[in-house]
Amino acid sequence: MLSAIIVGGAILIRPSDFDRCLAVISAEIYRRDQTATLDPREVEAQAARICSGNEPK
Repeated sequence: MLSAIIVGGAILIRPSDFDRCLAVISAEIYRRDQTATLDPREVEAQAARICSGNEPK
C-alpha cells in the first residue's frame, strides 16, 4: 500500500509537458525583457496562454 502511494505521488509531482513549456517560455520572456520591470504573475499568465495555444493574435 505504501509503495502504491509513493508511486502515485511521484507521478503527480512529475513535471508535465505543460509545466516544462511554462518554464521555458517564462525564462524566454524574462530574458528578452531584462530592462523592463516584469510582474511575475503576468509573465506566468502570458506563458500559460502561449503554452495552451491561446496567445492573443
